[in-house]
Amino acid sequence: MEVGLFDFLGRKTSTKSRDESRRTAADSAQSIPKVRFDALRHTDAVIPEIVYKIRNIPEFDDSHFDRIYNTTLNSITRGRNLALLYNAIMELNLPVMTKQRASEISCHLNDIATTMLNRDRENSLGITMAKWVYSGAPCHINPKNPSSEDIRRDNFHKAENGRKYDICEGLLIDGRLTMPGRDSGCKCFSRPIIPGLD
Repeated sequence: MEVGLFDFLGRKTSTKSRDESRRTAADSAQSIPKVRFDALRHTDAVIPEIVYKIRNIPEFDDSHFDRIYNTTLNSITRGRNLALLYNAIMELNLPVMTKQRASEISCHLNDIATTMLNRDRENSLGITMAKWVYSGAPCHINPKNPSSEDIRRDNFHKAENGRKYDICEGLLIDGRLTMPGRDSGCKCFSRPIIPGLD
């Protein structure tokens, strides 16, 4: 004896139609193209910048470079896995390293990667210009106790809100070229300018 099934309105449905629906759903799932994440392509875009930044973090010396570099690339390719990088930094047991500083370094290295990846992605789509957007959150490394350098950076970044720049070169701020998210503590972002739509 076949046990009847009921739809959400309480109407009896056949087992046959249920089985056909399942097959159709399975066929649809198989027809969806699979997108492979190419970790090498993503890391190649940021390697020079990451190497430069790690080499200039005062808490690290040459003996720490390989571990921090490899973990940073893993963190980036795993979609901003900040905990992975944070834990690797803390496991070094550096006497000068605080939890807050390890968190800042993890965020900053991933922010740089995001900036560089976005730049390369936009450039591959034919987008060459963007607008600097000040997020409204102060560009301070330590928002609770901003240094004079934090305040200076924030004032410059706020003043550039809405300014156009070449995404391959960056924007000249305070005598040097930079991009949103590239400087420590920077919370700015870019708005791509699509040709013909701006």
